[in-house]
Amino acid sequence: MSTTATPKLKSDVHSAFKSVGAEVTDSLTTRIAALSTQLRLSPQKLAEAWEAHSLTKNVTVLDDVSFAAYRSSLSGLAGENNNRVVGTSSAKRKAGPSSVTPTPNKTKVKRENEQQQQQQQLATPSSSALAGKNILITPTKTPTYKERTNQGAVVSTYNPHGLSTAVSSSNDSRIAASVQYHPSSSHPTKSYRHMFTSLEARAQVLEDRLTTMTEKIQDAHGDGACDVVVVKHEADDSATNDTDSSTWAPVGIPRQNTVRCVGRICNEAHEGRLNKASLRLEGSRQHSAGSRIHLDLQAFNNKDVKSEDKRDYSLFPGQIVAVEGINSSGRTMQATRLIEGVPPPSEKHRACDLLEYQYGAEKQDGKPLSIVTLCGPFTTKDNLSYDPLQDIMFKISTDKPDVVIMCGPFVDGRQPLLHDGELTTVDEDGNEKKSTYEEIFFQNVSMLLEEMYVNDSTMKTQFVLVPSVEDAFVDSVYPQPPFVENTMKRNHNHEYGDLGLHFVESAGREEEKKRSNRVHCVSNPCTLKINELTIGVTSSDVLFHISSDECNANLPPGTRMTRIAQHLIQQRSYYPLFPAAKGASLDLAKADQWEMPCQPDILIVPSKLASFAKPVLDRTIVVNPGELTKNTTGGTYATIDVHPMKRETLEDAVEADMEMFSGIQDRVRVDIKRI
Repeated sequence: MSTTATPKLKSDVHSAFKSVGAEVTDSLTTRIAALSTQLRLSPQKLAEAWEAHSLTKNVTVLDDVSFAAYRSSLSGLAGENNNRVVGTSSAKRKAGPSSVTPTPNKTKVKRENEQQQQQQQLATPSSSALAGKNILITPTKTPTYKERTNQGAVVSTYNPHGLSTAVSSSNDSRIAASVQYHPSSSHPTKSYRHMFTSLEARAQVLEDRLTTMTEKIQDAHGDGACDVVVVKHEADDSATNDTDSSTWAPVGIPRQNTVRCVGRICNEAHEGRLNKASLRLEGSRQHSAGSRIHLDLQAFNNKDVKSEDKRDYSLFPGQIVAVEGINSSGRTMQATRLIEGVPPPSEKHRACDLLEYQYGAEKQDGKPLSIVTLCGPFTTKDNLSYDPLQDIMFKISTDKPDVVIMCGPFVDGRQPLLHDGELTTVDEDGNEKKSTYEEIFFQNVSMLLEEMYVNDSTMKTQFVLVPSVEDAFVDSVYPQPPFVENTMKRNHNHEYGDLGLHFVESAGREEEKKRSNRVHCVSNPCTLKINELTIGVTSSDVLFHISSDECNANLPPGTRMTRIAQHLIQQRSYYPLFPAAKGASLDLAKADQWEMPCQPDILIVPSKLASFAKPVLDRTIVVNPGELTKNTTGGTYATIDVHPMKRETLEDAVEADMEMFSGIQDRVRVDIKRI
């Protein structure tokens, strides 16, 4: 069969790969189009295969070298596809070539027929198109939630010290854990007027963030203020002349000596994925008049340097970094060192407070603090039954963890059955009725929580609900305020906007006057204090957004996702990417409300990428629990068991009146499990 690629096929290939953030040259487009024809795989399938291959193999650029490995990875996918598509009959396949020499006219007609048949096979065939052709396509059976395998299996674990899992007890005398906002956080607590920010105001927000981060980076890597031309000097007595390598200088000023500049990473192309050729460093308006210069990272990609001596980097648009190098022309900086931000300060605790939290009779009483975190969607794409959520709630009612952190979307606006807005549900009597988004939440989330507490009113488990920009019944804006029950009377028996969470608070304890909160509605993002721990949470898929725009080199195998998560802490922001990804809905006027007030002990960043739990920056554990559902089948969730410190260590620290870090990396166990 001819493998000549048609212009339309090439265009489809280019568009499909662009949709996953991959730029392909004309020659590679032709080769990929030929693969599409040979393997009977659509351009979109090939693009998705490249995205999976790039994340698995930590490859960011599709070129002649990476194309060979990518082509090899398609063998399994092609074999599966060929098993589904059966061409001509076996009798015709066994028949040898004709002994009659074809005439030129017959050869031309045969070529045209082959090209026409090839184009029809690439397109999605209809039943009428297949009626007259000897092509049989066996439909692929989509796995369903009830047919899932390996239920409860652990897919990933962080447990360097072999700690045990937390075990619930029916006669537990401990009181409920303390759950509240971090006192230093400035996240939104109520709805606000959004998306009315002028261009001047947006520019000023970006400028303020750049100047603030410049001060933080210079404070962490040098001291001593100076004027605009030389902003700061390192704490070195020799830093008084232009030949000192520790001189801080504005972006875009020609210097013959080694200097350090602080700026924002930008993409010169304004669209497409960041790469080595399009890297730009933008200075502040205050110190650099907004100058942009090319960032030359040749020193990091020198082929003559041994692999173990190569320096790595990971950059993305919006990242604020310090660059050390030489900018002799004022237009290009030859970088020799990168500082990818500076983390916020970590919190210290008084030893007596830690002893009380971890060994107090009414606190943890020497037992682990158990946290479960899960992320929506909570129902599969083919129904609104919320079976996965019901199953995980049954598991929670059995295990009785201290805190459950649930990240949206709870009512996913992308759900095909909700997308058109015609919501038809079935009530308890089996009657169909029109429902609102709030009623979907009421019936499938609030009533499930209420039933749990009705069955066991003494259960001390608390729920933290984090909204998502994909939730259909809340404002799609980032930062996102907490859920609010905005009620509006329609008739005497029904209220619009009623989420039903107040029924959860009263379930099983209607006679009690003083009630502790069972459900905490918080913002997206949020920084929480759970007992002595600081926990940062965002439901936006910032890992996927950054990974789609990131440019890196020489990263150790298997560390790319951890490095991206580390950027959030080093940039002191729950969403440092700018320009934001499509659908992120950033309101720049509220940029200070998605900042990270301190380095969290646990950072929860749900993503559709592969789930993981890894330590970063010595004092933080990053957890991606994954999504509870994947299309029509089940996904994953995470359990976090934080064990207390050794009592003797705390008692000795109390006698010395010491302050201590939480030491989370040495006393936590994280298991990511299948639903």
